[in-house]
Amino acid sequence: MSVQAENDKAMKKAFHDEYKNNKDMQKAVRDYTSKHGLLLPSGVRYAPGIDCVGVFIDDKPIFIIGLPPVSNYSIDETEYTNTYLRPNLPIAV
Repeated sequence: MSVQAENDKAMKKAFHDEYKNNKDMQKAVRDYTSKHGLLLPSGVRYAPGIDCVGVFIDDKPIFIIGLPPVSNYSIDETEYTNTYLRPNLPIAV
């Protein structure tokens, strides 16, 4: 692997760790998922945007989180939110 690829990988991990450990952002995510009946798995990946953070599963964006000062951690769903985060409903027998 090239030095540039290693640097990119290290930078992506650093951003992911920073967002995963951001208490305000994680509170916003927990509040949002709880309010909307969504289950967020532990293996999501956080990636930076210009004024937002993308939350990904299997390279599919499931949430976009707006960052202060533009927004106060507003969360927008994507076309993958329902596919990846809605819990399965029990089937009556």
